[in-house]
This record gives sequence, C-alpha cells and structure tokens, in this order.
Amino acid sequence: MTLYLHEDDENHCTTHDGYIQIGSFPHSVEEHIKLNPDIEWVETYWVPDCFGKRYKRASFQRTEKMNEGSPRTDNATDSRPRDFPDQAQTRLDRTL
Repeated sequence: MTLYLHEDDENHCTTHDGYIQIGSFPHSVEEHIKLNPDIEWVETYWVPDCFGKRYKRASFQRTEKMNEGSPRTDNATDSRPRDFPDQAQTRLDRTL
C-alpha cells in the first residue's frame, strides 16, 4: 500500500492518498514513517484540497434536485433515501 506524506512544518505532517487528505499529525515526516513502517510512504510537496471544500453537500443536493426527471441524467428514477426523510418535499408543504 502506498500513501503520501506532506511536511507542513518541522513538527507537523499531513497524509493523503493522492485524492483526499487522510490525516494531520503533530510530528515530523521522519517520525511518521518510523511509526508506520508497513506502509510505503512517498514524500510530496503538495496536498489535495480537503474533501469538504471540493464537494459541498448543499450544492450537490441543489444540482441533484434540478436534474430530477431529466432524461440526460442517471438520477431520473432516484430511489435513494433522503438525508432527512421527514423534510417537506416542496415549498408549499413547509410550515413555520
């Protein structure tokens, strides 16, 4: 298994898999490699954006809602459960 290490400063490092940040640790890259010898570590000079900045849940839900029923999208017959099943489906169903 290969994972990547980035040295943030002298006593802090960040791990990632090339796509998503996995962890942030309060020790040096050398110490991290000593603590985890079973993993093949590659030191990098870059870190991917944290997952929350790349995929905002509210934006995704808005896009998903706008694409509902469209023959060009694969979620026309979306049967996945909603995050909040008791939430009103339309604006008129909402109450204050």
